[in-house]
Amino acid sequence: VTIQAQILDLLKELQEERNLSILFITHDMGVIADISDRVNVMYAGQIVEKAPVESLFANPQHPYTEALIETIPGEETREEGLRTIEGEVPTPNEPATYCRFAPRCPKAFDACETNPPANVPVGEGDEHFAACLLYPEGLSEAERLERHREHQPRTGIDSGGADE
Repeated sequence: VTIQAQILDLLKELQEERNLSILFITHDMGVIADISDRVNVMYAGQIVEKAPVESLFANPQHPYTEALIETIPGEETREEGLRTIEGEVPTPNEPATYCRFAPRCPKAFDACETNPPANVPVGEGDEHFAACLLYPEGLSEAERLERHREHQPRTGIDSGGADE
């Protein structure tokens, strides 16, 4: 058992014993899946998706969240190398007058480069939200699913493997 796993187990034990809330800030999606009840995904200082952990991993709605989940190492990692999200992260002092993920987003369209997205409900109930122009306010569940299907990724995840 790794030191990380022991520490996470201890934190979970303390959380249950003392009825605590714990705020984790991490890029490790495995830790998030293991220890979190609710998740806020941030990109360039802004929350781009928030949801219960099960909903987030089963049905990610923001392209950044999808990309993060795709970069989780798996069986193929040893052969292909770690996957990364292509592109450059915007500087933190840029004003948020557009979708900050648009330059790296495989689903971006013209409006993403000129309009900041609002956090809108994207799942059943009021627990799953995403800040993405794929989902304007008032969109029905059926319309949201159709938009999600229509905007399949261009490219954007780099396997990091050797050139062929």
